[in-house]
Amino acid sequence: MRKKHLTKYSFILFIILFSVYYIAYPADVSKSCRIGVMLWFEQVFPVLFIFTVLSNLIISTNVLSGIPEKYILIIIYFLGCIFGFPIGARLASDFGAKGYINPRHIEYISAFSNHFSMPFIITYALTGQLGLSGHFGIYMAALYLPSMLGMIWLIAYADQPADIIYNKKQKNPASGFKLDMQIVDAGIVKGFETLIKLCGYIVLFSVIARVPKTLSVNSTALYIAGAFFEATCGIDVICGLNIMRTSQILLCIALLSFGGMSCIMQTKSIFAGKTFRLCKYILIKVIMTISSIVVMTALLGIFLRV
Repeated sequence: MRKKHLTKYSFILFIILFSVYYIAYPADVSKSCRIGVMLWFEQVFPVLFIFTVLSNLIISTNVLSGIPEKYILIIIYFLGCIFGFPIGARLASDFGAKGYINPRHIEYISAFSNHFSMPFIITYALTGQLGLSGHFGIYMAALYLPSMLGMIWLIAYADQPADIIYNKKQKNPASGFKLDMQIVDAGIVKGFETLIKLCGYIVLFSVIARVPKTLSVNSTALYIAGAFFEATCGIDVICGLNIMRTSQILLCIALLSFGGMSCIMQTKSIFAGKTFRLCKYILIKVIMTISSIVVMTALLGIFLRV
């Protein structure tokens, strides 16, 4: 009960503080909302919409029925990396609900596959914000190597005796492949639903991320902390800081790897009503983020002079 009351009072306090903040700085809050919406419309929606629809069709058509779990895990990871967040979490949730994935692997595959899409990373983060014009493979290696190593471990782990027994007992859909216009229509509607929800989180957390800038707080640490609330706006904030170039790159890599609090809340919402250990998911993301920073630091020292 105490935890419930603490959550309740914390939420009331947040509403009060946000209301005071909005009354004091209405123009800045509106500007932050507009920036969040435009970032979603120009950078996120064009890249993710078609991939979101395709991922929904993969689930609805049962095209992967009967495939062993380790191959399902590889498919989720590949689609999550290519299509971008939150496709990895959505596929893990839907495949888990259908019995394709052992519940013990849900947090692992969600954390490993919940990357931002490659086009988003290259066009928005590396080229648009950091102003980089080449050596993209170096930055991709830092971002993807930790999750690739994690996937190798997970696939080997999935072949353990207990998981082999689960694979034999898993309840895959009885029906085979099915594709009609109703399924396509539902996939499009669900794609819009996923991206509209994503827009809401981006706008909400972009407002929070820009609070230090709105209040004119002269603290680089607070700007960095605010950036980790929402990755898209956070990268913009980090690239505007008067800090060393190397620090900007490492912070952006850390934010792209971790995803920000917005991504964590979205992932939690995707698994609403299902068994999902959020603390375990966050721990895996933290380990991956630290690993990406270490790899990026080593690669910068070996290949680049920034």
